[in-house]
Amino acid sequence: MTTTEQIPTDVVVAARSGDRKALNALVTDHLPLVYNFVGRMLGRHADVDDVVQETMLRAVRDLPALREPDRFRPWLMAIARHQVTERHRSRHTVASRTTPFDEESQEPDPDFAGVTALRLDLSTQRRQTAEATLWLDDDHRETLALWWLEAAGALTRAEVAESMGLSVAHAGVRIQRMREQLDLARTIVVALAAPDRCPDLTAALAGWDDVPGSLWRKRIARHLRECDVCGGAGRSLVPTERLLAGAALIAVPIDLKSRIATLTSTSPASAVPVGKLVAAGSVVVTAVAALLLFIDRDPEPPPPVVAAAPPSAVAAPSATPSPSPSVAKKAITTTTITLPVPFAYRIGGYSGKQHSRRTPFAVAPNGTAWLAWLAADGANVHVTPLGKDLKRSGDDVVVPGREASGLIAHDDGFALLTRRADPNGNTFGDSGAYLIRYRGGKQAWSSVLTDAATSTPMLVGDLAWNGTVYGAYFAVRDESGHFGDRLSYRDAGGSPVSGGWTWGCSHNTGIALAAEKKLPFASVCANDWKDGLFLNTGIGFPRPGAARLDHEECVAGYCGEPFGGDGGSYSNLVRFADGRYLLAWQSRGWSRTSPDPADDYGYLVTARWKNHNVAVTSLSDKNSAATPLTTDPSTRAIRYLTSTAASDHVNVRIGRFGTNAFVVWDQVAVSGCSAGVCDGRYTGTYGQVLTAAGVPSGKARKLDVQVGGDLVPLADGTLAWPFVDKTPDYRSRGKASPTTKTITIAVMTS
Repeated sequence: MTTTEQIPTDVVVAARSGDRKALNALVTDHLPLVYNFVGRMLGRHADVDDVVQETMLRAVRDLPALREPDRFRPWLMAIARHQVTERHRSRHTVASRTTPFDEESQEPDPDFAGVTALRLDLSTQRRQTAEATLWLDDDHRETLALWWLEAAGALTRAEVAESMGLSVAHAGVRIQRMREQLDLARTIVVALAAPDRCPDLTAALAGWDDVPGSLWRKRIARHLRECDVCGGAGRSLVPTERLLAGAALIAVPIDLKSRIATLTSTSPASAVPVGKLVAAGSVVVTAVAALLLFIDRDPEPPPPVVAAAPPSAVAAPSATPSPSPSVAKKAITTTTITLPVPFAYRIGGYSGKQHSRRTPFAVAPNGTAWLAWLAADGANVHVTPLGKDLKRSGDDVVVPGREASGLIAHDDGFALLTRRADPNGNTFGDSGAYLIRYRGGKQAWSSVLTDAATSTPMLVGDLAWNGTVYGAYFAVRDESGHFGDRLSYRDAGGSPVSGGWTWGCSHNTGIALAAEKKLPFASVCANDWKDGLFLNTGIGFPRPGAARLDHEECVAGYCGEPFGGDGGSYSNLVRFADGRYLLAWQSRGWSRTSPDPADDYGYLVTARWKNHNVAVTSLSDKNSAATPLTTDPSTRAIRYLTSTAASDHVNVRIGRFGTNAFVVWDQVAVSGCSAGVCDGRYTGTYGQVLTAAGVPSGKARKLDVQVGGDLVPLADGTLAWPFVDKTPDYRSRGKASPTTKTITIAVMTS
């Protein structure tokens, strides 16, 4: 059966009851479906043969347990999908014993796509599409296989979604992401096949072994973005779905059919053991193909491209951002604020590498706003008043302080988290942490947050407010020199409120905080002792009960500065109206991790990348991760918006954008990495829209602006943030910060 016409339910019921004729009909009708899916997924002849047999055997064996006969087809495809996943896992396990994680061979065996192009009389674009499938990542191969079966009329969209274990809407998003990578792959194939290949492309291919793979796809994609000739190679391509018109499934080889027929020669309960059946099917299948047999007529070429309104900013890059236009300037408006004194807008992090110094930005209930920034003299924080149009509305309020670490805007003023001289004194000459409230331009109260046992050399913290209580989360140091963190609550008058902790994550290398109507506030910390990110809401020190959100390799207190280093921890955690959260950070991932036998809650972690990529995870509420973290590097608990070794991704921030979220990051062309720190040339700031569940919506886009402070949602559904309109320097360390006398406010409307 090769159309979406449903097989009668009574046939499934009869086969489930042991009727051999009905069982034979089920197997015969659905074998082409399974064969084409597995073939496109694996692309290896012996593997295709074996996995198809394993799938059909398990379906026959488990058929009596099928409770809903009308869902037979998606149930069967779920079995096939599981078998393919197991085969991929066994391959990777064997490879990992002999090769490093990032150096596993990508060379394919004779595959469906190659046989299709050689044996079938396809048009040029169909042949190129067949070759393009070799450039896809494994997860996209799976999606492609199911999508093609849908296009061929063998599955409905609902069955595709159920086979993937997703909702129809989520499956649609997954298919869209696959199609974007396939379009890129088709453009690569066309560019490589050009009679007069671009000299720059030839140079970029130096060292390539002619084997398609993700690493070279990413490298070639970078060239396509920069080269008008090669990048334009895909503009005349017929959309893939139009190439599928009139498609039919590839026929199953006769020898495979005969072996599968043995499944119906015995009852489901006495089916042939898997190992014995696989051994009998070791003959290499020679007539396999990865693509559908297309009708032998090209669709009409697409109409000329007409310039349209700029698309909205967004979608998931699979490695480096997919080639796409920048977000149009009319989608992001800017207002420049002139400063009365210089602002040193860069700050060296733990490693000495410079980050954007945080410029706290907050909007009051009445729509006015405040912008805080540390003057270059390092002794005063300027808090600039802004009107509802986000333009300067008066003179700065100058607050004696050494850091601008958190800001809350009120209709009558603001509250600022900063540090000043420690009133208790300390061994190291550190500062004390202060929460200071201003009303009408004058200080209303000041509350010291540290005590005689602790001080703070750098707050790198955040400040939150739920309408009645402030929460201040920041780094501290005790008199022995050990670093940890503290969460302190204060009421509207500055008096202490119970809750929080005096000593939490140790050493804390990153802080995220979000207000909740009821205490405790949601909090996340990056902990170098335990090598990971922890949801430590109401707990403080990570221990059993604190959900681990990520494994990060940490060395001597350095964990890759997941929340931005000494530039400040801010805009890494967003809350939605239904209580869900999204957390974004820069991550080096992991290739291996295991519990540390010397630490009851620590892990030993080996980083996957020397550089950072953009990671996102979802929380079901302030206490729980939506998906529990495992030690498997491919865990579904974390979504990597980028996954490349060629570019560093830093200054990762996230803000709520209507009912969605917007993630931004700086991209750096890597010139070298050491101990988790990379140097290189800044190549742009990118943005990606996510749903509240963390699913990318549309494409990641290169922005015309940067990000240097809090991402704040406005009442009209737009998103605003401050930045310094100067190209950041990621090439060296230890430099003194440059200064500026302007800060720009960006507002994204679409």
